[in-house]
Amino acid sequence: LMEELVRGNVKSGMGGLPQKIIDLITKEIKANFTLLVKLVVIVFLSSFIKNLQGSFRESTVGELAYFSCYAAVVTILALGFRNVLEYAREVLGLIDKITGFAIPAMIALLISGGNFVSGSALQPILLFAMQGTVKIFNNVFLPLCLMAGILYIISGLSEKIKITGMAEFLKKTVVWGLGGILSLYVSSVAIRGVAGAVTDGATTKTAKVAINALIPVAGKYMADAADTIISCALVIKNTAGLSIMIITLVVCLTPILKIFTISMFYRLAAAVVEPFADERFFDCLTSVADCMKTILGVVGAAVFMFLLSIAALLGAGGVSGMMQ
Repeated sequence: LMEELVRGNVKSGMGGLPQKIIDLITKEIKANFTLLVKLVVIVFLSSFIKNLQGSFRESTVGELAYFSCYAAVVTILALGFRNVLEYAREVLGLIDKITGFAIPAMIALLISGGNFVSGSALQPILLFAMQGTVKIFNNVFLPLCLMAGILYIISGLSEKIKITGMAEFLKKTVVWGLGGILSLYVSSVAIRGVAGAVTDGATTKTAKVAINALIPVAGKYMADAADTIISCALVIKNTAGLSIMIITLVVCLTPILKIFTISMFYRLAAAVVEPFADERFFDCLTSVADCMKTILGVVGAAVFMFLLSIAALLGAGGVSGMMQ
């Protein structure tokens, strides 16, 4: 896709994107289908042994069979959870790296177009807040999701162990934290961006009028030249911003789709085994799938915040140009 875009074949590159997404999803479905079959077979064997429990002299034999099957299911869940965490950290690492070089470059292009106030106002919140948020997601939210998944698994070991309340609290903490960070970030970017853009537009307009009025003969030509330079800088900034957004979506799409596919497969496995499985199997599969979905929300929030940052820089230049 990026090769086609670099060559200028925008229609050809974007036209094949839906098919590439479908091929990627199909590939992930084939890769995870065997895990689904293994989960269903293991849970079915556990249910079959439990139904034969009446023929055993001691009920502990049936419980031991359940623990054996549960250990096999937990092993498969642990492998899937590890893959989900790796994909999530991959996306967060990409966002952190892209932020490190994209935001300063975009702010430099914004300032080159005469938007000094917008650049100085947006630089700290977009650069430092964005990278700080990514570190919070990586070092706080992802471990909390992992701890919640572990507690759900431990809770399924025995009917006497009930720690799902703590797991729910950890998961809700991540959800509440995401909501608070997104609300604060969006409001801060919107207020700073609009206020700075209006100030920049009014300042640039005043400067051009002053040049035209105070410098005889050449003043009008200098003002027109400034208009041309600012317009060229705006075009370059918008092109760079759009390219960065496309690159970010392309490089983050694969791990995000993998996380989505794995979580949906575990949810599907829970739905398939529900009619005949022990309730603890169903609760474990459903809860772990929900934790994976929460991880997907964390990753999606990071990508959304970065795209919002680029959109704010593009919008700041547009509002400033409109004011001029």
